[in-house]
Amino acid sequence: MTLLPDPVIHYLYGLPPPTLNKRKEPMQVLAVGISRSGTESLRQALHILGFEHTHHGFDTILPPSSLEGTYRLLQKKYNTDPVLGQQRKLTAEDFDTILSDCVGVSDLMAAEFAPELIAAYPNAKVILNTRRDLDSWYSSMQQTMGYFDKNPIDWDWFKSWFSAELFWIRQTMCRTMMPRFFRGSFHSNGKWVHEQHVALVKGLGLPEERLLEWSVEDGWEPLCKFLGKSVPEQAFPDGNPPKAWAERISRTMKAHHERAIRNMLIFGACFTGIMVAGVGAYLRLSS
Repeated sequence: MTLLPDPVIHYLYGLPPPTLNKRKEPMQVLAVGISRSGTESLRQALHILGFEHTHHGFDTILPPSSLEGTYRLLQKKYNTDPVLGQQRKLTAEDFDTILSDCVGVSDLMAAEFAPELIAAYPNAKVILNTRRDLDSWYSSMQQTMGYFDKNPIDWDWFKSWFSAELFWIRQTMCRTMMPRFFRGSFHSNGKWVHEQHVALVKGLGLPEERLLEWSVEDGWEPLCKFLGKSVPEQAFPDGNPPKAWAERISRTMKAHHERAIRNMLIFGACFTGIMVAGVGAYLRLSS
């Protein structure tokens, strides 16, 4: 968390909210498995089956305007109501500030808000996508989402204060979502949090016609049967290997880092000008 209160950071780093339409179609699919559990393969498969658009982590990270809205949802989830003294309930109206154009949602946002999303959209089907090999899942997460598991005070941290986009990536992902979901550290707690998350979703007691436990190795058959769709002739989507994930993030982050450096130079020039003018005025007054 930052030392600045929320109203101040929203004022200083506020971004235009994403352009959304009023919900026209109901939420239909909640794929609540944790990132790197076939989330991108599953999202592509859902699009092929007609569930488009399905929200994914890239929809959260790559247009950073969504990150500020996600941060507001996290704050509402984890902070108590000052009047009632209890946690505030997240509703479909809250989620639709980000998801109103979507008929599905997947990846870490779906996992983070799984119980709330399931309650908010009671008619949506729930897919609990998992990785059977926990060690492979952990390694894949380390190579990708592990990027957001750290918040070191380094050059990138310094630049984040000069770019609203970089700020919200740090504030939402590094300082809030990842440490909250993984109880402080993915590196230390990732595996048992994964197991606990699976148990939590299964423990909600959803009827079998609403909940499917699925792994990407299962392919089309159980997925299509669960969703009432015909099996496509094409192969199941390949998804998002760590190298492709890193390249996609790097391309987007490059523009944010360049903007941060530009703003730092502008700030430095203005600060230097003010200091020079101040010193000059002081010398004139004291002479």
